[in-house]
Amino acid sequence: MKRVIIDTDPGIDDTAALLFALGSPELRIEALTTIFGNVSLEQCTRNALTILEAAGRSDIPVYPGVSRSFGLGDPPLAPHIHGSDGMGDTSPPTPDIEPQPANAVFEIVRRVLDSPGELTFIALGRLTNLALAINIAPQVADSLKEVVVMGGAVTVPGNVTPVATANLHGDPQAADVVYRSVARIAQVGLDVCREVEFSPEQLQQVWRTDTSATQLLQNAVAFIQNAYRSRGRLRDPDGAQFNDVPAMAYAIDPTLFTMREAYVRVEPHSELTAGQTVADMDGLTGNPTNASVALGVDAERLTRLWVNRLTGGPA
Repeated sequence: MKRVIIDTDPGIDDTAALLFALGSPELRIEALTTIFGNVSLEQCTRNALTILEAAGRSDIPVYPGVSRSFGLGDPPLAPHIHGSDGMGDTSPPTPDIEPQPANAVFEIVRRVLDSPGELTFIALGRLTNLALAINIAPQVADSLKEVVVMGGAVTVPGNVTPVATANLHGDPQAADVVYRSVARIAQVGLDVCREVEFSPEQLQQVWRTDTSATQLLQNAVAFIQNAYRSRGRLRDPDGAQFNDVPAMAYAIDPTLFTMREAYVRVEPHSELTAGQTVADMDGLTGNPTNASVALGVDAERLTRLWVNRLTGGPA
C-alpha cells in the first residue's frame, strides 16, 4: 500500500477523487490536509470532514491549513464552478467529527520527516501548504517519495487564463517554491484531465449504489455539469468531468498514463502568465528534469476503474 497525505480543497471534483481514494486498496490515507481554493479554508475543511463521515472513514484525521496565498492576499475562489458551499449549493449536513488542532503545515513537516522516503503527497489544490512546509524545513522536499500535482497545462490552454490552471494560478509563488525544490513531481494537469469524461451511463451506475457517499456526490454533480456545459467543456452534455480524479488515478495506477520527463518551472509573477507551467521537454535550458508530466491517458480504463472503486465492483 502506498502511504499518502492528500492535500485538498473540496470541491465537487475533490469529492469524486477522495471517494476514489477511499475505495482503493492501493492507498493508505494517513491524513487529509485542507487548503483554500474552491471555497474558503473553513468550508473546505468542513467539506472534507463531511466526505469522510459519509464514507464511514472518520478515523482519518483532517488538518486545516492556511487560508491565504503567498502574495495574492484574499485568494481567488471558485463558487461559479462548485457553488458557494463547494458542494453545488446542496448544504450537506454539518459533520459530527472535528478537525485536528494542529495546523496542516506543521503536521506535514512532522509526518514527512518522521517517515523519510515513504510518503506520497497528493496535491489536489493550491500548493501553499506544501510550499510553507518546505520553507520551514527544506528537507521535506527530499524526504517525500513523490508529489503528485493536480495542475498545469503544457500542450493545451489553461482554464483560468489562456496559459494557467486554477490550482497553480491561485498561488503561483507557492507553486514556484515547490517546483524549484528537489521534490520529485508528477504533474497531472489539463493535458490529460480534458480527455477524461464520465458518461451518463457510468454516473448512473455509481448513483445506483445509493450509499451516503455516492448520494453526497450525486447531489452536487449537477452544479459542476451546468458550469462546464455552459463553458462548452463537456463532450456529452449529460456527462461529467472531475479534474482531480486523474491525479488520484495516477497515485493509484501510474500505468494509466503516458509520462514525459521535463524541466518545469511555474511563472510566479507575470500579469499575463502567472501560474503557467513552462516545460522544457528538449533540454534547451540545460537544466536537469524535475518533473514527470502526464501527456497521455487511457481514459476508458481510468473511468472504468473509478466506477468500480465507487461501486465496489471488480478491479
